[in-house]
Amino acid sequence: MTKVQRILVPVDFSETSKRALEWAFFFANRFDAKLDVLHVWRPSEYAGDEMVVLTRSEPELTLSTYLHNHADQQLSAFLENVPHSKQLLESGEPAQVIVKVAGEGGYDLIVMGTHGRTGLSHLRMGSVAEKVVRLAPCPVFTYRMPSAK
Repeated sequence: MTKVQRILVPVDFSETSKRALEWAFFFANRFDAKLDVLHVWRPSEYAGDEMVVLTRSEPELTLSTYLHNHADQQLSAFLENVPHSKQLLESGEPAQVIVKVAGEGGYDLIVMGTHGRTGLSHLRMGSVAEKVVRLAPCPVFTYRMPSAK
């Protein structure tokens, strides 16, 4: 059996991500592995990165810097009181970035949530987890919230 030393947990701040993070923490403790958490934010499709954002509390920022800072604050708040080795923040198409980070980082396992969409919403939005499972350089554990009955 392969030794699990590094676990990557992509999160989107949903309840499903929170539950997947709990599973990742369980695996990290079980295998004495390092747990790194990744959030991938999408750049704006409609506005260029060079656009300037004016706020009352911060100096003039480019849109991409503003979005990066906002994603970083959300990730820090999401991970408050959650033990982890490293906090990673990237931009781009989530599935592609997750696979790239997993490969370049030499991760042994990816643990991530899936929303379990089906039908039209699955066709329209696709499934990040499904793409990651197909393309990842390592095993992927997915967690889906049980449906309410």
